[in-house]
Amino acid sequence: MQYFQDVLTLTAPTTGAFEAYDLIGFSGAKVEADDAPVLGAAKHPNTVIGDLAAIIVIGTIRVRAVGVINVGDKVVSAATGGVKTAGADPVNAFATALHSAADGGFVDILIR
Repeated sequence: MQYFQDVLTLTAPTTGAFEAYDLIGFSGAKVEADDAPVLGAAKHPNTVIGDLAAIIVIGTIRVRAVGVINVGDKVVSAATGGVKTAGADPVNAFATALHSAADGGFVDILIR
């Protein structure tokens, strides 16, 4: 089950298809690279390129953990979807883990 609490949602034109809760880049497409710039998380799925989509840019959302994530860790995008621990020198840390999660589990993150 998905959970989110949006504080600020922006509308952005899309350049690709994506599912609800996928991480979305500033280009309007699903993020598919490690430590890529993230605008936010998609509030709804999108199947039509060029449509406007609601993107949660401040708030909490549940996403897939790639690798072990500990509470309070800064997170970045993962190439396989979801998030992973930012590590020592992240370029695009965009959120904080609100609880710990095992690899492949779900983690609630605070996007800000």
